[in-house]
Parts: sequence; C-alpha cells; structure tokens
Amino acid sequence: MNKPHKTLDPTISPSPLKKGMRGNILRFIVSTNLTATVGLSLILLGVTPALTQNRPRSAPPVLPTTQPNLTFNVERQSGNCPKTVKLWASWRYYEGGGEHTVIADTASIAGTTRIVSSNKKLVEYRAPLKKTYNSCVGEAKSPSQDYPYRFRFRDGNVYFRVELPSDTPSTPSEITYQTVVVSRPYVRWAIAD
Repeated sequence: MNKPHKTLDPTISPSPLKKGMRGNILRFIVSTNLTATVGLSLILLGVTPALTQNRPRSAPPVLPTTQPNLTFNVERQSGNCPKTVKLWASWRYYEGGGEHTVIADTASIAGTTRIVSSNKKLVEYRAPLKKTYNSCVGEAKSPSQDYPYRFRFRDGNVYFRVELPSDTPSTPSEITYQTVVVSRPYVRWAIAD
C-alpha cells in the first residue's frame, strides 16, 4: 500500500529560516540558557552568605601582626620573674554593649598553654614556665576593673585568668569563646550596657 503523498504549497516555504540562520538561532538559545543558569548560580552564591551571616565563622583566630598593646608589671614575691607580661586586646562596641578579645603573650616566658578551667564567667589557662622563670612566684593584674585579666606565677607555671564580674541587671557579661592560638591563651567576651 502506498502512502498518500502530501502536496506542498509552493508559496509556503517549509521553514521561513534559511538553513544557516537555524543554526545561529539554536546557538543563541543554548547560549541564553547557559547564561541564565550561570546568572542564577551567581545570584544564589550572593544570597547564601546573607542567609548564613549569623552563623559562627569556622576560620580559626590568628595572632595579630602588631606588638601586644597592653603591658602589666609583674609583682615578684620570690624567684626569677619576668618584669612584665603583655597581651593583645581589642574592643568592638555596638549599641547595647561590646565585645572584647584578648590574647595573652605567654610564648616568650612559657611553653604550650592549656585550658584548665572554664565557664561563662571564668576561663583559666596554665603553661609551664621556661627554665629561666621556673622559680618565679608572683602575679600581674590589671590596675583597672575594665580589664578582668590576671597572671599568676607559681609551681613552675604561669596561669592566665579572665574572670568577669557578677552580672547586674544593667551589665550582664559572658565569655563567648576560648581557645589556644599558637600556644597562647585566646578569649572573647561580651558585655551589655
């Protein structure tokens, strides 16, 4: 059986486009789809950080490249003690309070630091003193209550402590992060005002 043959109207072209133009349009459609996909991906990449901005950063803290900016005198009771101890302190104030970060520069006088005690109001670190200062008994503390930092030297160790004052209704505070950075104590704490 023969299939019926379709008769084409000679006035109507099977395709209004020339053969070369069809290829260009096909390339344009593929290019447009690719551009839309890339554009949507870039938009999502731009929006994603905004959705996660309140999550803690996973990047570990680093030592500042500057010299420590606070120095405390060591009050020697006995033995050979360092004359001073230093730390890096930074502050970030915002409406309703502030955030404080402190790094005690114990590496020049002691070995590897470890956290020995911590809670929301207190963190204490211990590091074995270097041989030169192994006999030291003494302390260094901030002369101001604005800096709740204290170093104690005893039993061949240096102890670095951050102890926040008791909360009042107008000034609650807490230690929000503690770790060891390149063998040095690192503490971040916040206070409302």
